[in-house]
Amino acid sequence: MNINLNQLRAFYAVAKNGTFSKAAEELFVTEPAVFVQVRGLERCLGLKLIDKFGKDLRLTEVGRLLYDHAVKIFNLVDETERAIKEVGALNKGELRVGTTSILAEYLLPIILPAFSANHTKIQVYLEETNSSQLVKGVLAHDYEMAIVARVAYPDAIESTPLTRDEIILIASPEDSLASKKRCSLKELNGYPMICRDVRSATRQAVWKEFEKRDIKPSAVIEAGNTELIKRLVASGRGVSLLSEVCVRGEIERGELAAIPVVEGPFFLDIDAIHLKGKTLSPVAAAFLNFLVQRGTSENLNHFVDAMRGRRPLVALS
Repeated sequence: MNINLNQLRAFYAVAKNGTFSKAAEELFVTEPAVFVQVRGLERCLGLKLIDKFGKDLRLTEVGRLLYDHAVKIFNLVDETERAIKEVGALNKGELRVGTTSILAEYLLPIILPAFSANHTKIQVYLEETNSSQLVKGVLAHDYEMAIVARVAYPDAIESTPLTRDEIILIASPEDSLASKKRCSLKELNGYPMICRDVRSATRQAVWKEFEKRDIKPSAVIEAGNTELIKRLVASGRGVSLLSEVCVRGEIERGELAAIPVVEGPFFLDIDAIHLKGKTLSPVAAAFLNFLVQRGTSENLNHFVDAMRGRRPLVALS
């Protein structure tokens, strides 16, 4: 038995309004069309649903049972339509976004309030990991989209460039490197290099430059997070190459020294990614459009300032 939803709606309208004519007005069809639909439903069920006594209509026992269920069904249909309209109008919804720990700490706290100011009923959930894992997460449908530092993407990934951040050399202000106007990467051969793990996009970009020039740091210290790297560098344990956005404050306060690199500048591209061919939800499409319209820039500092709605600061030299 397969109940036709149009036939059920015709029966529901008749039972609710008490006449075929009023049901026809509600459904914007002719009265005979409603009669045909109701009779078709009765034939499908093999049971009588409505008895007629002169001009009066009365539901049979089965008709009353079916009407009670039809009320629930069409209330649920109406609720579903309202929910879909709310999502489409961005009055409701949620979005799960993957991002790197650096972007989650330094960029997303600026992006999300700016987005939420115009979409107060949308919930955005963040999950942090490295860029390589984020790509795998998008492929596995764990995230509808992700904001990542660019790595090699498989063909199934669609990427939208957002901005880029300069990778800068930092050292303790007490280190001899800090007094140099410029430093060659080759001069780092004798220095311990403090960095993130090998899956980090920043680490991959830095090591690519090292390999080009056959540079081998005297030691490699892997630190679990950026804050630890900054503390180790500030205490003179070694040097590091990090995204400018995450050391901007320490450099301005004199806690770390930035040394221009002769072979530079080096940049880390930042993209929004999602599965190629996937239809983005209205919330995800709105978020991506917001990122592109409000923030696209060749400099992450300018991107951040655009999100804050203020004029950009002068980038560090």
